[in-house]
Amino acid sequence: MADLSFLGFLVLLLPLTLLLLLYLIVRPKPVRIPIKDRHVFITGGSSGIGLALAHQAAKEGARVSILARSGKKLEEAKQSIQLATGIEVATYSADVRDFDAVKTALDEAGPVDVLVVNQGVFVPGELEVQSLDEVRLMIDVNITGSFHMIKAALPLIKKRQNGGPASIALMSSQAGQCWTIKNTNMKGINENKLCESSGKGHGGYHVTSWRELSGQFCLLGTLLWI
Repeated sequence: MADLSFLGFLVLLLPLTLLLLLYLIVRPKPVRIPIKDRHVFITGGSSGIGLALAHQAAKEGARVSILARSGKKLEEAKQSIQLATGIEVATYSADVRDFDAVKTALDEAGPVDVLVVNQGVFVPGELEVQSLDEVRLMIDVNITGSFHMIKAALPLIKKRQNGGPASIALMSSQAGQCWTIKNTNMKGINENKLCESSGKGHGGYHVTSWRELSGQFCLLGTLLWI
């Protein structure tokens, strides 16, 4: 009886082992693009997730630019990053709702290798009683503002001289996941841009989530331009 039990265990173990080996062989592997000496432009970079990303990018040797509305917060962020990493970052004060202001900032910053669209505002409340002004604010900053950033940045991404891959990353805090309009639209922006890029040597769309920056959840959708 003991021999039969052991034989049954071996019969079960073999397919499980094969499945594990198959998983290790075919599982998707994360793509890591070196950012040393490349230009990383981050919106909402004066605080929270954006500031943490700016710290990390500077630490990895990137040329970092951050954009936000508050000049005071931008200066504080700049000092914080320089103190921690010894790297001086460029700062741009602009409201993502203003396309002309965004375009001026990006034109001044120059060609972009990595655009991180990280700005966001979330006003919690039940839709039934929430004011239309609050809803418009979230749509204007989170959705329209993201379109403004991408539209203004694309010509600068295409002007890059180094020939390496570029990416556009759309960020969203897990705290706002109950308000799904932004996240649905961010996915739509990514998929739309991917369709436009097909046949032009560009491609790659990936959505993931991770808990890395200051213990905060983020959602990341990235367009890779190869």
